[in-house]
Amino acid sequence: MKRSLLGLTILASFSCAANAALDLETIKNNNTENLVWVGHLSPDTDSAASVIVASHIYGGTPAVTEAPNPESQFVFKYCGIDSPQIKTDFSSHQIGLLDFNQSTQLAPSVDPASIVAIIDHHAMGSKPISMPQLVSMDIRAWGSTATILAANADKLNVELPKSVACAGLGAILSDTVVFQSSTTTEYDKHYASKLAKIAGVKDIQDFGQQMLIAKSDLSHFTAETILTMDYKNFEFGGKKVGIGVAETLTAQQLIDRKEDFLKAMKSYKQEQELDYLFFSITDTKNKRANILWADKQDEKILANAFDAEIKGDMLVLDGVTSRKRQIGPAIQKAVEAL
Repeated sequence: MKRSLLGLTILASFSCAANAALDLETIKNNNTENLVWVGHLSPDTDSAASVIVASHIYGGTPAVTEAPNPESQFVFKYCGIDSPQIKTDFSSHQIGLLDFNQSTQLAPSVDPASIVAIIDHHAMGSKPISMPQLVSMDIRAWGSTATILAANADKLNVELPKSVACAGLGAILSDTVVFQSSTTTEYDKHYASKLAKIAGVKDIQDFGQQMLIAKSDLSHFTAETILTMDYKNFEFGGKKVGIGVAETLTAQQLIDRKEDFLKAMKSYKQEQELDYLFFSITDTKNKRANILWADKQDEKILANAFDAEIKGDMLVLDGVTSRKRQIGPAIQKAVEAL
């Protein structure tokens, strides 16, 4: 398969000595004894699994900022691999960032001056991390960070163990919603197939469906927990915006708890001093977003974002499933238009 760069790649070619950029092209140039790979706050499966894949390719230690979500836990158990360590203090380490580039999603203890690499598949939005040093960056418009890492492992002739390849496959299936998301590219399908062969996963669709089922069982979690389980902070037009998502095959179970979510959202918005807060119950079976908001101010933004006349306390959007490509950009445009 022909490889091409669809985003931005900046590759440094010097060693990872004190705060020098990690060399993503020539692994032997790097000293990674003090390197930790970490993803964004409220880690999803792409973030939690990619740190494992990256640490195997480049060296260093994989870590997450909090316990992996139910889908990620299922993937790690299915693949026979340990979850990354939960870490809150990153102050004494060199840091490789995965699956994000926004300062609003950075662990508080990470000093931007300690960052040596960023590998990501998101747009560089209105609040990118500001760093005083040159770092290596590999940002591509693919469906998953794990896809980029699989391509890099292939290019560098790094053999991934079965369990690591399996975790990477799970990350791709998660972020592309088993290739149903509008963010899916041919690269995701290609490298998912390669990882499946390494991992010995014969039926990719079956694995993906089992993941969706694991993600959907949220009945034993509180509304407050579900709200921030797959949640990201943004800064649009100088405003603090929170967008949470729950992707599920059983959307009605969460819709039936709508009042609990509305109460949780009002409290969370006030506690976090957010300007706007939105939560999507994303129906992966019917490809539909059911969006909730905290107050009238949020409702106005949502109406403008999707050019909709809102009736009731939930906006239903058929064909909308992606926070990255559909929900987030629409809300950003509406906020910045104020």
